[in-house]
Amino acid sequence: MVQKRMVAAAVLVIASAAGCAETQTVSRKAAHLTIDGATHATPPAACSQDQGYRTVDIPDRDGKVEAVVLFSGERVIPQWVKIRNVDGFTGSFWQGGVGNARADVARSALTITGSAYGINTGNPNKAVTTDFKITAEC
Repeated sequence: MVQKRMVAAAVLVIASAAGCAETQTVSRKAAHLTIDGATHATPPAACSQDQGYRTVDIPDRDGKVEAVVLFSGERVIPQWVKIRNVDGFTGSFWQGGVGNARADVARSALTITGSAYGINTGNPNKAVTTDFKITAEC
């Protein structure tokens, strides 16, 4: 009886680990960021997939961008975007919270466009809303 329980427990642990598998890739192409109208290429994005959620991490000169989208059938739904010190802007978009965003996938390129709420180093005492566009191949 004890052996059967141990086998059942082992099967449960293996099944749980398999259900939580995450796929991670690094794009071979540069990502593109546009913050408040200024566009520039960045190093390739690191992308990971955990069930229906895709995470995109894009390094920039002195900052970075992190974004998560949910794939639901044919739809791509942005969950959040965090922009940290890109062109002097630090801010966020959160689904159901601040800012707005939409996402599309064409071929293997994920594009997220919208607005984020945050601050700019040029005037750190004033909150601003800034437009952004992120394109990364994952």
